[in-house]
Amino acid sequence: MAELTSKDIVDLQDLEKVQYLMTLQSDPAKYAAYVQEKSGRIMSEVVDSKRAAFVKTAGDMARMMDMDHNSLVALNRTNDLMSMQDHVLREQESERSSIRTNKDNTRRQVEINNWYYENKRESLFVLQLILLVMLTITVILVGAAYEWIGQDGADYLMLFVLIVGLGMWLYRWYYTTYIRDARFWSRRNFSQDGKVAPPSGQICIGSDGNTQPVDSSDSA
Repeated sequence: MAELTSKDIVDLQDLEKVQYLMTLQSDPAKYAAYVQEKSGRIMSEVVDSKRAAFVKTAGDMARMMDMDHNSLVALNRTNDLMSMQDHVLREQESERSSIRTNKDNTRRQVEINNWYYENKRESLFVLQLILLVMLTITVILVGAAYEWIGQDGADYLMLFVLIVGLGMWLYRWYYTTYIRDARFWSRRNFSQDGKVAPPSGQICIGSDGNTQPVDSSDSA
């Protein structure tokens, strides 16, 4: 018996299907039952495939929603941490600024107290100078009254004492008003402050007047 090829097998299967359908069509009840069973099976397979696809899609969506929720939570946590860090930095900057301000105010208050202390000492010096001039004049007057010194000599001495006292007072007043620094008592102002350019670092070499920079290594 000759071997059947694959084409022959397919033809035989098709022939069997045709014969089976012709047999079913000869009996309408069986044919209707077969069509209904086939339709129900196809419908069930379609529903099952759709349900499986829906379950898979729903699962993917649920996982995506969980990932999105976790991402939002992480983002909110990051924003909270950044806000906390910014708050801490602002607080530290505020404390640093407060410390710097307090230090500047304390330093300035010390400078003010020192200036006023020295100013009071200057006033005391002026009062002592006035007292010394008055005592000197009193001694001269007493000497003139008892004729220990001549009247002309007494007049010259009193004039000299007055000129010296008045000159010292004028000098102290002028120095404090126009020369003394308004912030530091022990510092004086110079009329050329800020008007003279800093040295250029060059010196004249030779009789031709050419200049060249000063080399610190050579000068050392």
